[in-house]
Amino acid sequence: MRKNTRKYFEELSNRDLSEEYKCVNALQATPWRANKKVIEVLRQAWNSGQEWAGLPPRDDLPLPPYPFDKEPADLSEVEKEQFKDWRKRRNSIYQFNGKSMSKRIQVDRTIEIAEDYCQYPEFWFVWQLDFRGRKYPVESFMSPQVADWGKATLEFANGVPINNEEEAEWLAIQGANVFGEDKISLQERVRWAYAHNEQVAKVAEAPYEYLWWTDADKPWQFLAWCFEWDQWIKQGPGFITHQPTSADGSCNGLQHLSSILRDERAGAAVNLIPSALPKDIYTDVANEAKRSIEVEARLGNEMAKKCLDFGIDRKLTKRSVMIVPYSGTQHACRAYIEEAIEERVVKGAVSPWGDDYFNPSLYMAAHIWAAIGTVITSAREVMNYVKEVGRTYAKHNKPMEWITPTNLLVRQAYPELKLRRVKTIIDGSIVMLAYQQQLEDTISKSKTASGSSPNFIHSMDAAALTKTVNSCLDVGITDFAMVHDSYGTHSPNMPKLVDILREEFVTMYKEHDVLQELYDHAREVLGDSVELPKPPAKGNLDLDQILKSDYFFA
Repeated sequence: MRKNTRKYFEELSNRDLSEEYKCVNALQATPWRANKKVIEVLRQAWNSGQEWAGLPPRDDLPLPPYPFDKEPADLSEVEKEQFKDWRKRRNSIYQFNGKSMSKRIQVDRTIEIAEDYCQYPEFWFVWQLDFRGRKYPVESFMSPQVADWGKATLEFANGVPINNEEEAEWLAIQGANVFGEDKISLQERVRWAYAHNEQVAKVAEAPYEYLWWTDADKPWQFLAWCFEWDQWIKQGPGFITHQPTSADGSCNGLQHLSSILRDERAGAAVNLIPSALPKDIYTDVANEAKRSIEVEARLGNEMAKKCLDFGIDRKLTKRSVMIVPYSGTQHACRAYIEEAIEERVVKGAVSPWGDDYFNPSLYMAAHIWAAIGTVITSAREVMNYVKEVGRTYAKHNKPMEWITPTNLLVRQAYPELKLRRVKTIIDGSIVMLAYQQQLEDTISKSKTASGSSPNFIHSMDAAALTKTVNSCLDVGITDFAMVHDSYGTHSPNMPKLVDILREEFVTMYKEHDVLQELYDHAREVLGDSVELPKPPAKGNLDLDQILKSDYFFA
């Protein structure tokens, strides 16, 4: 595959990638500084050893001791049941400790780096593109694209004055969003921020004592916002803000899929059409699934009745819906539902199924998966088409490729792998080592098919981000906090940014029929003799409606 990679880089070097270079250079040119107030609180919370605001515990939870004084083989039938319960609890704690360890390392390293960077008035991140065009900082810990506590340690080094309340609106919206008040109108979010001035002041003055901020969905970013909002309220017009504020897409992968096929129903569900309040596709899917389960409950199905008693809401469906654009499966849907059930039970909900979450999650997954198909039919049409094109490439042993709206040639090359075993001696003992060897000049049919749709959609959201950043530069916006489907800058510049991102998204899909371009490129690469599926027919969604949709990104 090294030969093919070299050839691919040669092809890229001959393409006009000026749009991509302009964008990544703008991201790299954004200066940052450490948010010292947040870092101080983060350090104190971490040193306390307590589980503050989403931080993992500093130490492993103790494993329950073996409850018997005899071997498992000698246990009575009653004791064997107790032994099963003990083993289940022990395995659960063991798995929790394993997951916590990686989080501990991440938090500890993030704090160390952040404290070190407090000495610098400004610093920059090196950014890179993956093969789909998505942009990532090279730094793994303290960066604009990490977990809540990591993002909160950063703020823009450049400050921008807020001259009036209108320019402060997106700062207010940021506070409501990270607290979790993001299902109300934008104006209600602004009012929410001002209505909580007193609580914000208490947090800013005594974050260790007044813990309201820990109730937020993203507590550490909310803490950073409290410090900033408190200063705006105290200083008023002329206050210099350094706080990144952002607008997030409504299930952005589905926004792309709905736009590609001009699907009116799915487009309305993901805010491609103007509405008085933000639409919530996760609730739409939950309601659709609930309706079908209610039918079975009326027919006497006990599992259906218990599911309805437990409650079917957006939190049960959110992760399942989010993975649809990225080749999510019903099996993955079931696993996410089980996790959501566990999370709700940990927070105090009563499980009508006892400790068995597998069977109810399996039952609900069937209904939720069907509901997803009802609400967003276009998503699966696009995904299935892209998969079929990928299978055609793989059938002819060629890496799948396409050209994005920014002229980036994307080449998806997944080789076949063969398991190799090596027998060796380490410290006097015979050891069998295994590794996966890439087979030269081969293409994996299964990986090409499964990876084609998510990679295609990721390349589209990457192109939209590129075009947005470049147009922002043209109107004088130079500081960016970008996370694929979350676009951020200073509050006074956010109105321009959200207008530009709508315009660029609409223009991109008006100027590029991306499925037809995928077909045309495949025809060029594979030849006229190869049978290729034709792109599916489009619906009647008017893309210009996106320009009027306040909640497209909000």
